[in-house]
Amino acid sequence: MKVKLLRSLTIGYLLVPNLLYYFFWTKTAIAAVWILLLLAAFATVLMSGNFNSDARPALIIKDLGVLTAIALLITFVSGAAGLSYQTFDYWCHNTKFYELFKYEWPIRIPQDGPVISYYYGYYVVPALIFKWLGGINETVIFVWTALGFFLGIAWVYLALNKNIIFTLLATAVGDTPHVIKTVFYKFTHMWYQMGDFGLESWSNFENLLWVPNQVIPTLMIGGMFVYLLKNKLDVEYIVLPIALTFWWAVFPAFTSGLLTAIVIVRKWLLAGLRLDWALVFRHVILPFLCCLPMLLFLTSHEEPPISGFIWQFPDSMPSRVIEYIVNIGINLVVFFFCYRYFSTRQTSPMDAFPFYLILFFFMVFPIYRVGKVNDFLFRGLMPYLIITGIYVFYPFTVVPWQDSWRMLRKSFLQLAFFAVMASCSFIAIGRVVRSLRVNVVTKQYFPDRVVFDPIPYDAYPNIYEVLRDKWSQREADQYLGKKDSFYELKMAPSNPSDN
Repeated sequence: MKVKLLRSLTIGYLLVPNLLYYFFWTKTAIAAVWILLLLAAFATVLMSGNFNSDARPALIIKDLGVLTAIALLITFVSGAAGLSYQTFDYWCHNTKFYELFKYEWPIRIPQDGPVISYYYGYYVVPALIFKWLGGINETVIFVWTALGFFLGIAWVYLALNKNIIFTLLATAVGDTPHVIKTVFYKFTHMWYQMGDFGLESWSNFENLLWVPNQVIPTLMIGGMFVYLLKNKLDVEYIVLPIALTFWWAVFPAFTSGLLTAIVIVRKWLLAGLRLDWALVFRHVILPFLCCLPMLLFLTSHEEPPISGFIWQFPDSMPSRVIEYIVNIGINLVVFFFCYRYFSTRQTSPMDAFPFYLILFFFMVFPIYRVGKVNDFLFRGLMPYLIITGIYVFYPFTVVPWQDSWRMLRKSFLQLAFFAVMASCSFIAIGRVVRSLRVNVVTKQYFPDRVVFDPIPYDAYPNIYEVLRDKWSQREADQYLGKKDSFYELKMAPSNPSDN
């Protein structure tokens, strides 16, 4: 598989749900214009020759087999389609599939109220197929999810020179503090008091058990971003995938968009603003225009999410400081020194600016809370963690493993930092083991020893009811649409379907 084909498939995968959004969630005139804009943006992808060179890494049959196996495994581990252990968030995932299958689009709560403001990118394609089939089909969910993971992992795999071990390690980056805390909890009490929300990062692997809908585009963006940097391609090519991701995952799209915007502006300034305006229009301005109505839709909430600086909430600040040092500080130190030690062995290292910019964001984002459980931090850091993982492990993929091992043995400090960095995989390994122990097969053969009941799809009529019952009234209200919002007044379909 050529890299250009992979890019076309990836953007096509992200694109189709966006086409459905404009077709069903906006007025006919808006839908007609923006569907044409999206198709024009996709046409620039198909016509681009920058990914066509034979010098670019290609995926051969062996690579496709490895990636398929990994995609199937992590889809199984994620709990999608109810095959293995499912986290609490599947009450939401399954309800979204059900409401999109049962009701006409766009969904309004109450029936005569405004359109609910939720990101349905992951769900709408399977839900449309359910409508054609006349019922929810878990095979469709599994295949759609596995395809997304295949495309996402493929980009990380290419960025890491097709080394599957370091590809998997990169997905687990961010969980080192969790490992350290787990070890020390065996011998000591908790280091800090748990508050109403957390100040910590979860790796992409950990997040795929909770939000596979957000991990899929995150892997695509993170892997493609580094691939562009590694191959000295125009970073503007990442803008379209990010623009398409807002319908899938708001916080990862925002944080990756912020990173990309700064990197691009810096590039333009260093070039003295002597720009290729055709490229700027096709790959920056056009994608931004494509997602503008989506941004207006996502801001049409009746109630804003809980937000504010961490010292504005009634928690123990000394405990918060300790929590920050343990969960954020340890990662910052490990990331910084691992990169400094390992990147020196590269003859042609990647631009370090994005890496250090990520460390800066990683340091400052935790001081501001957004969401009941601080969703902005848990989800927003996902693109930064996958990019960091690629940056740190990349030096080990450019030489044979024997040379890497020889280099590590020369310095105890380097070996120690590598071991600490790689320890993040322990959490991921534990999640895989749990899924292999708790699933539909083990439940069937060992019913007395395995407790597993897949979360139903139709337990609640809509996302509002499940959030109100399983989470809180505040969290349910924040996704209700706003009657006098610009989206509701100017963009929403004038004759809403009966829900």
